[in-house]
Amino acid sequence: MQADSAIESAARRSSAKRKQILDAALAVFVAHGYVGTSTDQIAAAASVSKQTIYKYFSDKNGLFTAIITDVGDRIHNPFDELCLAMGTASEAVPAVKLLAEEFTASIMNPRVQEIRRLMIAEAPRFPELGRLYWQRGFERVLGSVAACLEVLDGRGLLSIAHPDMAAQHLTGMLLWIPSNRVMFCGPEQAPGTAELSTIIDQGVAAFVSAYRPEPRGQ
Repeated sequence: MQADSAIESAARRSSAKRKQILDAALAVFVAHGYVGTSTDQIAAAASVSKQTIYKYFSDKNGLFTAIITDVGDRIHNPFDELCLAMGTASEAVPAVKLLAEEFTASIMNPRVQEIRRLMIAEAPRFPELGRLYWQRGFERVLGSVAACLEVLDGRGLLSIAHPDMAAQHLTGMLLWIPSNRVMFCGPEQAPGTAELSTIIDQGVAAFVSAYRPEPRGQ
């Protein structure tokens, strides 16, 4: 019994140490990029020795791979729950606005933007990790947005023949300028609350107008 408790305690400490290194390393990679980051910098940021890093991750490549895999595993998809809300919505505009607000908040989160910039910069060096992040993150979220729109179509609030394409239209209007501005100009150029609100309201209005059902009797 005591042996089992000791093993569990050791496992918890090991897991906590691993997370400590991953969190510190992510901040260093975001600040300096893969090439500009050294294991010395990571060790200092994580308050561990380089030997500890090698023990857990073998080398810098292994550490970077573990970071992106861990980030992908922890991506939260808020749209799984929103499909239920689409089933009770009475009008298209507030329903689509709810989707738009959740999507914009998730993508424009400063940490998400940092990781996106890092992955875009390192995708040629780590194409498999780039695909993993895309599939577990943006692609999965986009599929959930499409599922929500399909519910609205089924209830006659919108007329959507191709939900996947419609999801691209909606998210493109919301994401194109705000996210790209951060990608090219840095986080200090991120739009404020008022600007994002305007982008959401105008994007929702344009989307609902484009996918409004034909009046009955025509």
